[in-house]
Amino acid sequence: MALTKEEKSLLEIQEIDIKLGQVNEGLKNAPHKQRIAAARAKIAEGEKRLELIDAARADLEEKISVLQAEVDDYSERMNAHQETMQQSSDHRAVENLSKELEALMKQKEKRENGGMKLMEKRSELGDARANTTEKLDQIKAVEAREMEAYKEYFAKLKAVHTALTAKKDSLVPNIKKENFDRYEATCASKNGIGVALYSDGKCGGCQVMVPAAQRAQIETAGGIVTCPSCKRLLIVEK
Repeated sequence: MALTKEEKSLLEIQEIDIKLGQVNEGLKNAPHKQRIAAARAKIAEGEKRLELIDAARADLEEKISVLQAEVDDYSERMNAHQETMQQSSDHRAVENLSKELEALMKQKEKRENGGMKLMEKRSELGDARANTTEKLDQIKAVEAREMEAYKEYFAKLKAVHTALTAKKDSLVPNIKKENFDRYEATCASKNGIGVALYSDGKCGGCQVMVPAAQRAQIETAGGIVTCPSCKRLLIVEK
């Protein structure tokens, strides 16, 4: 098969464009992207959970602090009652103070029990936070590894893309502007395939046999023609 420099360059550009399309598809649909997105979604979920845990712990701390203050207050009042009872010789007054002291003790115990329950919840939240933090660190490590793998993958494909683009650019001057413009326009409308070989009466692009009445015209014309079926550029084998 004897092809002109222009025809050879056009066919080579077509092969390059096919490879560039594959590279672009690889960059667009890199498998790492989905895994990175999934990891980041889990990280966001984990961080939100930590915020909720911290808010709940802060609320518990405030409630515990209030109860502790009340316990201290009851303790002071009980001490004061006990001192008064020790110093008083009034039996009725001592009896009344004893009843008040008993009531204060019950209130104090009630708050102490409430405080214990809150501290148990605080401990549970602490365990939940530690567990969430551990899982979050693991997911962040996965995300970091995926990012490194993606950067390497991206760099390799970009290097291929750069080399292919440079090769294409070196071939473009070999093609007449009108033919290259036709090729580019056809590629845009034909899923990236703008030129094909014509061989044995068939278009290599759409694989349709050219009607017998048009074959002679195409074969005698030579050079770059147009497929009557798919409208792609055709290069006739000689």
